Amino acid sequence: MVYVSNIITAAIAFPFVAIILTVPLLVYHYHRYGSLTILRSVILYSFMFYLVAAYCLIILPLPPRSVVAHLTTPRYNLVPFTFVREFINSTHFVWTEPSSYLTTLKQAATIQPLFNIFLTVPFGIYLRYFFKTSFKQTLLLSFTLSLFFELTQLSGLYGIYPRPYRLFDVDDLLLNISGGLLGFYLQPLVTFFLPTRESLDQAAYARGQKVGYFRRLLALAVDYCVLGIITFAIAVIWRLLKLPTIHSEMLQYCLATGAYFLMLPVFWRGKTPGQSLLQLQIVADHHPRWAIFWRQLLLFFIVIPSFQLWRVTLDAAVASGQQHFDVYLFIIGLSLLPPLLFTGNFLLSWVTKRPQLFYEKLTHTRVISSIHPTQQP
Repeated sequence: MVYVSNIITAAIAFPFVAIILTVPLLVYHYHRYGSLTILRSVILYSFMFYLVAAYCLIILPLPPRSVVAHLTTPRYNLVPFTFVREFINSTHFVWTEPSSYLTTLKQAATIQPLFNIFLTVPFGIYLRYFFKTSFKQTLLLSFTLSLFFELTQLSGLYGIYPRPYRLFDVDDLLLNISGGLLGFYLQPLVTFFLPTRESLDQAAYARGQKVGYFRRLLALAVDYCVLGIITFAIAVIWRLLKLPTIHSEMLQYCLATGAYFLMLPVFWRGKTPGQSLLQLQIVADHHPRWAIFWRQLLLFFIVIPSFQLWRVTLDAAVASGQQHFDVYLFIIGLSLLPPLLFTGNFLLSWVTKRPQLFYEKLTHTRVISSIHPTQQP
């Protein structure tokens, strides 16, 4: 029941831990292949869940500090195969009496070694199936994982407890390594009905060659985050140096956007940091630098600002009161026209699955995937 309780605890903690552990892996795979298949995501999530569950099984339940402070039990065992002697001395196993088998399986001297073996069997399966590790790599990684668990116990949960509340046992290292290697050999049988890692990569790569709007918008969001960090850092340095402040928001926008979205792609082979992360690239049919320059100029100095134009006009109309209200109303209608036309163009190209908007057609540019088959493992 304790083991089940620990797994439930891991299930509760998993969504929060997954944000820290799984998202970077998903970002890495999205960067490498340009897409994420559902099965790949499920495998990565399940792998992280397994690690969290294994960790919880090792450290839980947590005893009170006062109880641990008064423990006099040994802190470690460095004698290999102690579990064999304990099995022989404390179990009721008799080879010639099958009736003793079930009783023996229920005893601690049997359960504990089996637990340490089965704890790392999934680790070996994941390593060989998804991460394509060799026998030696699986051996080393299984040892590393087991050593991490044992040192966690020896350190008293990283110093939280005044002394270890569980035994550092060399037998656990041996049994965990055995479990990892057992998983390595069981992997072909366990994953028989699953697609191979190579087929997963091929499917992700094939999807990654198709550049959709979600991927482009995600790259744009990354770019705005990066630009925000850069402009904030520059503003702090600017203030520390007590340089003259630029009060014009329009001038600030032109300088920041012009440097980041206009000049950077021109001189960096049609890429921004966000597009580089998402493996995207702007290409042109002819005169690439000029074509990219005009594309970015249309997008960031006409299309995107047009979404703010109607709001500025509305603010001016409200400030003027009733004076020239009809004129302002007409201007507001005109200012709404570019965003509506762009939205219509976007929806039409999305429905027809032709992700090339009007400013790209005018400049003879398009966004392609920069992933090449040689980048695959």
